[in-house]
Amino acid sequence: MIEAKSIGADWGFTVMPEAGVSAEATSARFCANCGTALQGKFCGACGAPAVAPVPEQAPEGWGSLTSEFLSSHGSNGIFAVALSFLRHPVDTIIRLTDDPTYRSQWGFLTATVGAQMTLAYVLLPRIYAALFNVPSAANNSAVVTNEIVQYVGMVILTPIQFYVCRALGTLPRSPMSYVKLCALSVSYGALLSTLVSLGFFVTGVTALKSGITLDLSTLWNGLSALTLVAVLVFVTMSHKRFWGMSWPIAIGVTLAIAVVSWRVVYPGLFALVERGGIAGAISGLTGG
Repeated sequence: MIEAKSIGADWGFTVMPEAGVSAEATSARFCANCGTALQGKFCGACGAPAVAPVPEQAPEGWGSLTSEFLSSHGSNGIFAVALSFLRHPVDTIIRLTDDPTYRSQWGFLTATVGAQMTLAYVLLPRIYAALFNVPSAANNSAVVTNEIVQYVGMVILTPIQFYVCRALGTLPRSPMSYVKLCALSVSYGALLSTLVSLGFFVTGVTALKSGITLDLSTLWNGLSALTLVAVLVFVTMSHKRFWGMSWPIAIGVTLAIAVVSWRVVYPGLFALVERGGIAGAISGLTGG
């Protein structure tokens, strides 16, 4: 018979006890943490208890998905976090980044970016086409293309930003905490862009339906500029607090990141997607 230590210790799972041997006796034979033979209630090598408590598992049914959106996690549900960002963006991002129990940054990022892209490229064009009886300009492939570019851009930029900020900041921060900060920063930008797109759409449709003369191009350019300024201010303030930077350094770092991101990395990635035929492939798969 193979000993429990050779399986449990090497591969990290619990072996079912033999018939007639209690689970408590089996778990007391070797430490579940390091595999050392036990001689009491605690391991003499690592100090772990002989019988580790079984962790309570989170529900994984449909109810857990609903609870994620309906804020059953207190202040950390998706809707609650979104509202908190709109009220106190800088305080919210610092609170969530420094909270070790908050692990939903990727879900929040996916929800906000997905909502922004779907609204801009699919839902609003279809609603506009239905209201004014014109061909729809919806583009399903643009949603996937933009999300791919967004995530790849984060993979490229985040390590560079981390080492620059660590060199110029005064507070020690780990790479993973900065990744969390960046994910939440992009989420806030997507959330803000979603609200701006909705506001522009409602204003434009109302003007067209009412016969009001309105330069929609100028309105959109103005709203885009205001959104850009808001995002730059947000990133500057969050970097200042997160890294303990002075205002001049925080402003300089933010502007440098913006230039590299919006003038180099993202345009280059979009060009690569178009040149490589990825956009066409995605369009064929999505029917966009």
